[in-house]
Amino acid sequence: MAKIDDPYSFAAWCRESLADFTKLNAEKQVFFGFVLAIFIAAIIKVIDVTGGLPSVYEHFIYLPLFFAGLLLGPRIGALGGFVCGLALSPLSLPDDAIADSEIGVGWLVRLLILTLLPTIAGLIANSVRELVAMEKKAKHTYQGTELPNMAAFVEQLKQIGADEGGNANDLVDIFNFKLQNLERIQHQIGTERTEKLMRQLAEQLKKMIGDSAHIGQTSQNELVGVSTDTKQSHQELEEKLKKLLQRPIVIDGVSYNLDSATGVLRTNKGNIKERAEEVVEQAQHHAFEAREQKKSFSFLEDDDAINSISDASFSRQLTDAIERNDIKLYYQPRLNANTGYFSVLEVVVKWTDPKRGDMSPDDFRPLIEEAALTEQFTCWMVKKAFEDIRYWHKNEFVVRVSLHITLNDVIEPGVLNVVARELQDSKFPARDFSLEVSEKALMRISDKAKRYLEKLRSIGVNVIADHFGEGASTIQSLFVLPVDAVKLSEDLVRKATSNSDKKRALLSMVKMARSRGLKTIATGVDDRSKLLLLRQIGCEELQGSILSKPQSKDDIPWARIR
Repeated sequence: MAKIDDPYSFAAWCRESLADFTKLNAEKQVFFGFVLAIFIAAIIKVIDVTGGLPSVYEHFIYLPLFFAGLLLGPRIGALGGFVCGLALSPLSLPDDAIADSEIGVGWLVRLLILTLLPTIAGLIANSVRELVAMEKKAKHTYQGTELPNMAAFVEQLKQIGADEGGNANDLVDIFNFKLQNLERIQHQIGTERTEKLMRQLAEQLKKMIGDSAHIGQTSQNELVGVSTDTKQSHQELEEKLKKLLQRPIVIDGVSYNLDSATGVLRTNKGNIKERAEEVVEQAQHHAFEAREQKKSFSFLEDDDAINSISDASFSRQLTDAIERNDIKLYYQPRLNANTGYFSVLEVVVKWTDPKRGDMSPDDFRPLIEEAALTEQFTCWMVKKAFEDIRYWHKNEFVVRVSLHITLNDVIEPGVLNVVARELQDSKFPARDFSLEVSEKALMRISDKAKRYLEKLRSIGVNVIADHFGEGASTIQSLFVLPVDAVKLSEDLVRKATSNSDKKRALLSMVKMARSRGLKTIATGVDDRSKLLLLRQIGCEELQGSILSKPQSKDDIPWARIR
């Protein structure tokens, strides 16, 4: 309850009183509805007896019922309006005040208005509440599993830190579960069953950790949790968690063993209250270090241990690397098999790190996912690529560019919005720009992202289904999605060079794609056998080290590009 000297104490009292009212049982709510109706009717009667209101104000008597419907809902509002109408009926007045017209028309209309007004107000309020709840759920749940996402997890931490029930020195455990073999399992059982597996694992973790635990999902293969029950020692926690994670998860009668690297960070409420986001980054960094050291479980305790971590958070490392120009864009030419010239430049990101050395996107993608920086990093890639595009376009270089935007197999509407803005600002022809999205991302695309993608296609942007052939989708399924080309997976091409059945399947896939009007692209062409095979089956565009390695923007072979 707000303090008496708080300038917002009355508003706080109203809000808390309403919250308390909604928790009452149905009988008590109905009782208060009757009391409200009688109270409003009595006020109106007093106004009538004392001479009434001027005509310009007489309709203000409906406002209390309107707000009652908004706050209390349609049922209680309708009840209050109906009882209020009965209390104001001609039957409740003296005989000499009764007129036939009043009984026949006026009172019935007034009764109808008094009943409908709060009912409609209550229905509107319920609809708004549902929309707000849906929006909040969409922003605070992980797509697919609908577990709390990073934003919801940080919010939960802040609530725990701000809880006035304890003190700042109360301890809190932050859990980080990194499932290292989840991608392989997903290839076996598909996305839907994998999401079911993650939900089931989250339920088991919550049951094991205790009722005070909150479990969320921050990336495709990472679960996080927080618990205020810190009575167990780290040895007891390690034993329980290892026992649970070593137990197979059963999905539709089939058992799956999980390979997890688990980190537990024990800190206090004071740290969470002051810097929740930083604590989450430290917990993720701690779990990452455990995985790098091949540990299945790692426990870190007390504030001094947190502050002794010498490495900066990954977010800071990423920002510093960009500022130092350690992360650069390269461009790998793609050969047009019909003309023999390079026709497209595909964006490739490389990171030269002082500790880890040269890293490809596959190397640092898990780090970006763990730090929940995928969308931010992808937007940076888009903007950086368009800086080069502007230079080439200004100097009249003929160029087509292709950029992969689903590092975490999710098509982010925010990234598509950045692409649209950069296309508008740069005046670069949309038909010369391609977006590569993974097959997995296409099969689970959100309605909003699909709508954005279709708008980009409508202005000429090409959409390519990358890593095609790795999942369970088919050409028929992709035909209904917004794509213009398929990019065959390296594994699919590699197997086709040594297996006649795989070769026939690849040939069939290329023919079917072409019959559907989809261009076929092959990557990973690193030897002559693959090059000859892909030309033989009619693949239209080829890319790989045997043709050209990724080049810096200053070394692009413009003479060979058409």
